[in-house]
This record gives sequence, C-alpha cells and structure tokens, in this order.
Amino acid sequence: MAEAELEGTIRTERSKASRRELRKSGMIPAVIYGKNVGSEAIAIELKALRKTLAKWGQNALINMKIKENGETKTYKALVKELQYDPVRRDLIHVDFHQISLKDKVHATVPIHLVGTSPGVAAGGILTTPMRQIEVECLATEIPELIEIDISELEIGDIMTIGELSTAPEVKILAEPDVAVVAVTVADRPEEEEEEEDHVAEEEMDEEGTATESEPEND
Repeated sequence: MAEAELEGTIRTERSKASRRELRKSGMIPAVIYGKNVGSEAIAIELKALRKTLAKWGQNALINMKIKENGETKTYKALVKELQYDPVRRDLIHVDFHQISLKDKVHATVPIHLVGTSPGVAAGGILTTPMRQIEVECLATEIPELIEIDISELEIGDIMTIGELSTAPEVKILAEPDVAVVAVTVADRPEEEEEEEDHVAEEEMDEEGTATESEPEND
C-alpha cells in the first residue's frame, strides 16, 4: 500500500478572507476528522499535496504531521474529498479522514481495462457503465486499481461485479449482477436505415406493377 507524508498546521482563522489569503500564499485549507483527532481545520502546502496525489493517487495512506504550539502530532489519514473551483477547476479544499490501521475503511478504486475485445474488433461497441468501484478493506490493503481483462468479450457479452477477481481481503460493495463492462451491437446510422427502407418500398412497388401488367392465360 502506498504511503506518503504531508505536513499541516492548525488553522485558527476560518473566514472566507483568511482562506483566500491562504491560497495566495501557496497553501490550501483542509479539514481532518476521525476518532483520535476529532475535527481540526488545518492548512496544507498545495504543491506538496499535488505531488502526493500525482505520485501515490487519491487512495494513498498518508502520514499526516500536524503542528500546533511547537508540538507535532502524527495521524494516519486518507483523502476523503477533493473540492475544486467550479469555473477555474483549481483545487480549493481537502477533507482528510483520520483512520486506524486496525479498522476497515471504504474507498473508491478505478477500473483499468486490459486486452483487446474480439467483439469490438468485429464492430461492436465497448461500454463501461462503471468506471470505479467502492470497496471495503483495511487502509493498508486498498488496491490502486481493479484490472479487468476484456480479451474474451464478444458482441453481446456482459461482465458483472460477480465475475471480477480481487484479493480475498478486499470486499466489493456492489451487487454481483451489476454490469461493469459490455460489448453491444453498433447502431446503424439513421440515414442508412431510411435508405434501406426506401429501397425495400421501391422493390415492393416494382413487384406489384410487374404482377399487374402480366396478361392472364386463357
């Protein structure tokens, strides 16, 4: 399991203006909460956070060192939520969940497809109703991704949650019959369908005309 380190400082000011000043100085407001820490408003260096997310991913187990009044306390934490500015898409706030290594946690894990589907090669369309899956396990056992091999999927095939393979200690929190990946028949363009219908109608008209023009035998 990936482990990273971040340093935070306690925030005493929580006004909008103070959060704005934090961001101008290269910091980002955050909150850490959990059984051992309660709920604390902290500030994290934005550059360090981005580096951690880029290297370890959002499910990284973080050693969070929090400084207050000259003392430093260390907690194990996971990123619970990232908030972005709706217009600029800048990262503006983070929620951290302080956890115990003895307790199971819920985490969202991305799906990664491998292989080439023969159904897609034959003209089918690959659909992925789910792009990530929620799991339950110890924080040290959260997988970076769940790999799905699609190399045997033909047109009409569907792969469900129940068919996925994960480590025994990782529980997928979804019903077994939920579709994860499917290969469907490609829809024909509307113009093509209309053209075929038109041709069929013309052929029927021609057959009818030919029948009517045939002389009767005495």
